[in-house]
Amino acid sequence: MKLNLLAAAVVAAFAFGSANAALPDSWTVGAAGGYSYGYDHSFNNATINGIKAKDVVSFDKEGYGLKLFGEYNMYNWFGLGLGYNYIGDQNLRYSGEDENGNEVSGGSSLHFNIVELYGKFAYTFDTKGSDVFFKIGPTYNWGSWDGESEHRFGGVAGVGVQYAFTPAFAVRFGYDYFVNTAKFELDSKERLDESLLYLGFQYTFGGAQPAAPVAKKKVKTTQTHTLDAGVLFPFDSSKLSAEGQSAVSNVVQSANQLEEAEFEVYGYTDRIGSDAYNNKLSQKRADAVTAELQNNGVAAKVSEGKGKANPVTGNKCDGVKGRKALIDCLAPDRRVEVVVSGLTSEVK
Repeated sequence: MKLNLLAAAVVAAFAFGSANAALPDSWTVGAAGGYSYGYDHSFNNATINGIKAKDVVSFDKEGYGLKLFGEYNMYNWFGLGLGYNYIGDQNLRYSGEDENGNEVSGGSSLHFNIVELYGKFAYTFDTKGSDVFFKIGPTYNWGSWDGESEHRFGGVAGVGVQYAFTPAFAVRFGYDYFVNTAKFELDSKERLDESLLYLGFQYTFGGAQPAAPVAKKKVKTTQTHTLDAGVLFPFDSSKLSAEGQSAVSNVVQSANQLEEAEFEVYGYTDRIGSDAYNNKLSQKRADAVTAELQNNGVAAKVSEGKGKANPVTGNKCDGVKGRKALIDCLAPDRRVEVVVSGLTSEVK
């Protein structure tokens, strides 16, 4: 049953498919302590210290365990670990017959030293490195009881979870199952396994550190959108056309990249006509664009008609003959300028 659970944990760990709690190319060291429990296999058929035990009077399976471990986190999903475990305070009592047929009883406390080498697979569930993990690998075990000692190889499989208070410091809670901890001169199918339920603390150091936040400063930016009056209005009119409404909407959208955007609207005419007429027409056109900005959720702080001022054609139309030809030549002067100013971020 225990091995089936551990096998399921292996599958779950691989299914997560992602990261170790620590940074790649970093180291973790820690210590833990907890509750140990022994799993015996057919002790009643055992030969212990030359005695054929017919009855194991008692096996106190519960004890304590201490753990030290160090890990090298190779990648963001896998690391190698080396650990030392001490299991103590378990007791075995037995009775049986010696080679002369005499009734003999005895027993002692059990102590085990377990060195483990393991691979650790983990899935991180927050930005500080908290994770759930699975570990598996070989062990080298030596134990002592009743004045005797034994050395043998075994294996470990374990699961756990660790919560990181910071990227460097975390608490770990886990369960390890150690296979083939001892044999006690038993037959090949009879052995003692151990388990350890533990709580500990760990410290992680080294590895690539996260990049410091990039400092940004705010820069004032000004955009000038020149809208052709021929697109915005019919000739000699201040009524905004459908194309003009679309052009104003595009200006508002382009200003979305600015913070604290402010809008100013200036209307211009060509030089044909009187100053009074052109001033009035340019003001009406500026106000029409301002009203459309408001329809798009934007308020302009300036809406001003400048009449014939600031012609962009200069004197290039001075030699043009005929009213229609002159009107066509002066078309660039008939315009509405929307000046948008605001803040943008740039890296220092």
